[in-house]
Amino acid sequence: MKRILLFFVLLFCILPVLSNSLEAGAVFLMIFPGSRATSMGGAFGAIEGDVFSTYYNNAALAFSDKKVLGLQHANWLPGLYKGMYYEYLAFALPVGKDMNVSGAVTYLTTGMTEASFEGIYREWLTYDVAFKLAGSMPISDKMGVSLGMKYIYSFLAPEEIVEELGRQYGGTMRGGTGHAWALDGSIFYRWTDLANIEALGMEWLNVLRLGLAFQNFGTEIRYIEGGNSDPLPRTIRAGFSLGLLENKEHQLRLNLDLIKIAVHIENYTDFREMWEDTWKAYGLEYIFNELFSLRFGYFIDELGKRKGPTFGAGFQYKTFYFDLSVDQEIYDFETSNYRLSAQYSF
Repeated sequence: MKRILLFFVLLFCILPVLSNSLEAGAVFLMIFPGSRATSMGGAFGAIEGDVFSTYYNNAALAFSDKKVLGLQHANWLPGLYKGMYYEYLAFALPVGKDMNVSGAVTYLTTGMTEASFEGIYREWLTYDVAFKLAGSMPISDKMGVSLGMKYIYSFLAPEEIVEELGRQYGGTMRGGTGHAWALDGSIFYRWTDLANIEALGMEWLNVLRLGLAFQNFGTEIRYIEGGNSDPLPRTIRAGFSLGLLENKEHQLRLNLDLIKIAVHIENYTDFREMWEDTWKAYGLEYIFNELFSLRFGYFIDELGKRKGPTFGAGFQYKTFYFDLSVDQEIYDFETSNYRLSAQYSF
């Protein structure tokens, strides 16, 4: 009980000192991966054992005893740019009895970009990539912790294009790429035998899971030499997952995440504005016989003008997991946004 109280003290003391999510660099780090997670609006900070927890809360892998490999693909928001796509590759590997090593690669490209100066034509691929390596371990039979490091690299334009742009405006510019380092840390807590209410021959309200993650805390990123630098999207995510029903045949979970981007702190006392700039994710998941899954979610980002329902489904065959999600309804422009992801455990 003391650890649960500590979790909520941390949550309500930390969230008020954070600020605007629209002022960060390396924004691709704020894109949620994994079809299971995004079908529930991104409410995944307290989901246990899924390899895509490498993004949401690495400590949720602390109790995993299986080797898992996961891959996600998405043709990302083709309504904005047809050539844009988003990939996420992750793995989890138990090491000994009390350690789990995991890693992830995040990749986003907007496709080919072209420019022409004084009759010279150039075409290049713009992309962002991040590499993460983390370790997770249980510190009790109910709590796990994790610490990880991340390297971020962005390629916006070749250096000669940037130099030519500088000459066009009568100055000197160098750059076109940016890189940064960051740390991730997280806590995961699970409380079994919560209520165990018996009804209809089943036990209800028997598992509560909590998660708290600190992500992308590190150096700033700069794309032009001598120019301004931007902070990484430092993120604090608080997750809550209540097992309404959990047995071998039926699993029903209610999930909630609060996500805050911690950049450019200006006003510590304007709680209304800070709450408005806190993303809210709600999710509901039903799993039948560990074979089929149906999911529904709702995501709210007031400042970014993203709000709406999300949907998804999953299928398991032996140790293979396949998931599909749709979240295009949260955007205020016409687009399609499907994610396909797969996991294999062995």
